[in-house]
Order: sequence, then C-alpha cells, then structure tokens
Amino acid sequence: MARITVPKLEASTFKGWTFVLVAGVVLALLAIVDRGGLGATTVANGSTGCQLEVVADELNVRNGPSPGAASVETLTRGMRVDGTKVVTDGFRELEAGRWAADQFLAPLPGSDCA
Repeated sequence: MARITVPKLEASTFKGWTFVLVAGVVLALLAIVDRGGLGATTVANGSTGCQLEVVADELNVRNGPSPGAASVETLTRGMRVDGTKVVTDGFRELEAGRWAADQFLAPLPGSDCA
C-alpha cells in the first residue's frame, strides 16, 4: 500500500470554517476511495458469466442470504452487477460473497444465470 506523507502544518494554517471545509473534502475523498471508487458497482464485467440488472428502486445488498443479515451496500434501479447461479432462500449470491433478493434482479440477455 502506498504511503502518504503529509507536510507539517502549523496551528495557524487552518482556522474556523476553512479547516472544516478542507477536512470535509479530505474525509469525503477517503470515503470514496475506501468504498472502491466512484460507481464501483454500476458496471458488471461478466467475470461470473451471470450479469444482472436491478429492477427495484433500491435494493439492499447483504453479507448473507437472509433479510436479517447486515446491509453492506444499496443498489439502485438500472445498476448492473455480476452474480452467481446460487440462490438460497430467495437471495442470489453476487460477486465477492454479497447477497441480494433475487426477485429484484433480472438476468441480462446472453447471461448464464440459471
């Protein structure tokens, strides 16, 4: 992992709202990077052979095949994701061990999701 060096900042460098603004921008950028970048889940690359499109306004992606499993992400209508053929208790396994309600996912033409 790359190391980031931060120059020494004097106490008078940032004051009041300037500091709040700069800190907010830095934290927002770090959150985007931590999440995998902008639009990381919007494009399916076909690596699993099963590409799916979200057909619900919002679809919770969970860490297990259960409505009680923790939500790790929310997808919106039209987003495309890679999935697997595994469906357990109405939840389809997506790439990277994530799960979503299968009824709100539609296989794309030419995908092998059966």
